[in-house]
Amino acid sequence: MTVELRVHPSFFKEFATKTWVSPNEIIKELIENSFDEDATKVLISIFNNGSICVEDNAGMNEDGMQKFLLLGSPHKKLETISPRLKRIRTGRYGTGRLSFLTSFEKMKLKTKKGNYTKTIIIDETSLNNLFTGNSVLSEITEKQLSRNGTELNLYEAKMSIDPLKLIKEIRKLPILRQPMFQVFIKQSEHFREWDFENAELIRPQEIQGYKIPVNLEEGKILGEIIVARRPLMEEEKGIGIMVGNHIVVRSSFGLESKLNRITGLIRCDNLTSRFADKSAIIEDDSYLKFNKIIKQFILDEILPKLADYEDVLITKEESRIYKEIDKVLGQAVVENLESVEIEGFETVTSNLLQNEGESTSKTSFSRSPKSEHKLDSLNLEKENSIHDTHAKSTKGSILEHQPYDDLLFQDYSNLSIQNLPNKLKPNENVTKVKKIKTISRTFALRKIGYKVIPYEDESDSRDGFTNEEIVFINKANSAYRAEAERGDEFLLRHIIRIVAEAIAEEKHPEGKDALELQNKLIAEAIKIHNMAKRKK
Repeated sequence: MTVELRVHPSFFKEFATKTWVSPNEIIKELIENSFDEDATKVLISIFNNGSICVEDNAGMNEDGMQKFLLLGSPHKKLETISPRLKRIRTGRYGTGRLSFLTSFEKMKLKTKKGNYTKTIIIDETSLNNLFTGNSVLSEITEKQLSRNGTELNLYEAKMSIDPLKLIKEIRKLPILRQPMFQVFIKQSEHFREWDFENAELIRPQEIQGYKIPVNLEEGKILGEIIVARRPLMEEEKGIGIMVGNHIVVRSSFGLESKLNRITGLIRCDNLTSRFADKSAIIEDDSYLKFNKIIKQFILDEILPKLADYEDVLITKEESRIYKEIDKVLGQAVVENLESVEIEGFETVTSNLLQNEGESTSKTSFSRSPKSEHKLDSLNLEKENSIHDTHAKSTKGSILEHQPYDDLLFQDYSNLSIQNLPNKLKPNENVTKVKKIKTISRTFALRKIGYKVIPYEDESDSRDGFTNEEIVFINKANSAYRAEAERGDEFLLRHIIRIVAEAIAEEKHPEGKDALELQNKLIAEAIKIHNMAKRKK
């Protein structure tokens, strides 16, 4: 009896449907494919029935189509530069074309380049036949494209796509920063070929800050690291490691506690990404060498730059506004919600000398353990023991010209008094200090379980955003500045709206209920505030 190694018919189906985790990743993969084939424009159309069409202006000839149909083709790994625009390609393994089966039942591919035109259907049946070595695809005879390009229609969606989340994910693609490449998106009832009416241009993420170029190992490691001016959202933190023009993973290189304001991209084509979805780096000798080089670069070049970085501080006037917001919104929450889950705050204290020769004074460090307390609205005030960071730091001082200036009022998650940075350990003799007139860099809204952190970034169009229990408020936003000029009452209402939005979205992540709750909280809070003013 002949001994054989065979492929089970389900192998390719399992590979195609359990590798890519979300429809957003699938669309990003198709955009990168268009980039690799020298497209200059990509149009994404989302239809009411859940179908999606991805169009570009590149197109495939017969040779390109044969490479596309050869699963696992290494041609992008061998031909790392695109033929016409000389782009560094994102692809490596020739597997992404199957990714659509995670979220859709079938795909119709229509392409045209010069005199070559082809329309085919790929579905799960096509994959089931692959165990024989080949799978004959269905060809369709229909009107050809009016331009050189490719049209991918994804039908029978298995899950819905949120257009806003899709845009957010696409903005992370580094190829959006490349010249002569644009991605547009639109929602539509009906399909019309290459129709940009009502389409929105997706712009890349722009993070302002101090930019440090990276050019190491004679150009084998290239990129840019940014000390951000504004607080970073979780998905922005860390340095993106790229192989080709694809971000494989973000890393802080074991220095997470020191790099909470660091972002950027570094490309190293000597690294190997995981087969198929390219979502991890293979930790071989090349990676270990790369990791050591970057970590040393961070220690030598990046951390010293953090000494010059300073958070936006909360003034005494703003602190009074936050106190009032905490009081009135806290009561509004009690009036509108039966119960509320909040994140508890503890304090870790450290002694810092105010001036050389003076006695020490306590400075409060806020940390947020991963324990939640479900509080009934009736005993919310009694059980809530969150400490006000600002109240215990009015007379505090900060170390002068050292890289931990911005750590004094940071969120010290998972940090104990034993592993505080050396320069912040208790009872240490500190002689170089300077006094600060402002109160703190954060404000704990103790009645509703949020922390407020202001930042200033004129390039950020948002008035603020929320990351877990932290509300970031952009003081450089035009609305903030306008309301601040009008007076404290107007600024109070502006900040109430931002915080109320965070509370409502946490309670109702999706749907109109969030907006309804937000409006109730705002109206109730302003009513309570006005009544308190009249009593005074």
